[in-house]
Amino acid sequence: MRAMTVMIVVLALAGAAVAQEREQDRQALRAIAKTFEESVRQRDISRFQATLDPTFAGVMVTNEVVDRQSIRKFWDWAWGLIGPKGTWTIEITPEPATFFGDLAVAHGVGRDHIVTEQGREWRFTWNWTAVFRKVGDEWKLVAGHGSMDPLGNVFVKAEVRWIRRLFGASGLVVGLVVGGGAAFLLGRRRKGRRA
Repeated sequence: MRAMTVMIVVLALAGAAVAQEREQDRQALRAIAKTFEESVRQRDISRFQATLDPTFAGVMVTNEVVDRQSIRKFWDWAWGLIGPKGTWTIEITPEPATFFGDLAVAHGVGRDHIVTEQGREWRFTWNWTAVFRKVGDEWKLVAGHGSMDPLGNVFVKAEVRWIRRLFGASGLVVGLVVGGGAAFLLGRRRKGRRA
């Protein structure tokens, strides 16, 4: 009976130690998310690049595949659209990570708010999945994937509005030209009959 009690106490203490270690790991992963948020807000991708594993591979919401170095190209492209006086903030909301030894898989939602230099405002959400590896005492992002609703996102809706305006204006111009031409021809025809 005493051996059973000792074993239960040892298992309970071991379980508490593992739970405490996992909570520390979760905090470390949340810190990486905060580093990403701060990197965007401060326009400093190098801070986020430092959290990436040397073998990092990611798929951006644009379907572009990036590595630790080429992510800067995506970064520069996005900031080029926003402009030097624009702002971009991101709020990363993670779900609890699942751990597999020195690997962790996490997923969640990103909420972006962009105001371009021209004052155009964009708010959108996207989903993400990330795989992390613990190297020593430090977690590094090994792989990531971001995706957006392909039909209902703000960019597609803006494109549809632009196309409607373009074709609506084009239809108006064509209608005015055809109507004006018809009125001109009818007017000439009537003048010809009077003469």
